[in-house]
Formats: sequence, C-alpha cells, structure tokens
Amino acid sequence: MKSADVDTSGFQNIVLMLIGVLVIMLVSNVLTIISNPENIKIGALVTGTVYDEEDTDKQFIPPKFQNMRQDPIYVDVEADKLTIYPEKREIAARDLMFEGNDFEKFLSDVEKVKSVRYIVLLLRPGSAVFQRKLRQVIRDRGIDVGFEPWEADRQIIVGYGGA
Repeated sequence: MKSADVDTSGFQNIVLMLIGVLVIMLVSNVLTIISNPENIKIGALVTGTVYDEEDTDKQFIPPKFQNMRQDPIYVDVEADKLTIYPEKREIAARDLMFEGNDFEKFLSDVEKVKSVRYIVLLLRPGSAVFQRKLRQVIRDRGIDVGFEPWEADRQIIVGYGGA
C-alpha cells in the first residue's frame, strides 16, 4: 500500500509567521515594562491582613482576597486638600509647601511600616494635578501607592477587622 504524499510547506510558513508575531509581542511588552517599571502598581480597595504598628508579633488575620502582604491607608484627595483615613485628619494643599508639614510626618510614620502598609489615593474630581504631586512624593519615599477614582459625593467608610 502506498502512502499519500502531503505537502506541509504552506502550513509551516503560517506557523513560523505566528511564532514571529508572538515573539514581537513578547519583546515589545518586555521593553515597555523595562522602560517604565513604575507602571506596575497596587490598586486594591479591600483590606486584607491587619497589623498593629506596635504589635511585635504581627498577628496574621487571614483575608478573604486581595493583597496579602500589605494593608491600605486611605487618603482622600480633593483639589485643595487631602484627608487621611481612618483618623480623618485634613491637610490643606497649601500647607504641603512648607518643610516638616503634617503630610511629611505622616509619610515618615508610614515609611517605618512600609513592609505591611501602603497608601491608596482616593481621587476626587478635579484632583489630577494635586494627586500627581502626591504620588511622586510618596514614591520618592519608597512607599507603595495605589489609586482609585472616587465620585465627588461618595462617602468613605473604612473598617478593619478579621474574616
């Protein structure tokens, strides 16, 4: 019995072109990540593990889902002020121009626990310019930062607790 001769050269060309396209996509993604590594950010809005800064044991409370290494500190960013939650401490944008302001003190406190805490900026309408400056200041300290657009009239309710 004779076997049929099959010409697969056309199919091989398609496979080679497909592999080439995949390699180009991979290289372009890698180059994008290498050129801007700050583009990868944490953006969770749900609390995960809860640690007390004074607690030396760092008791672990298992989360339902989300970031398992760090807990968020929420900062409500408006065009002319920011509010730090849960203590609801307000800091005017004009006060940030002076050295040793309350926001710098806050960042110094967060910097001490940056392995278990990160900052989430809740961005209100009109806060674009102000939040860019805040993000840069926070990143300069090596603190992880995430952000979330937030409606102007939407309330912020922050609660921490176990599962």
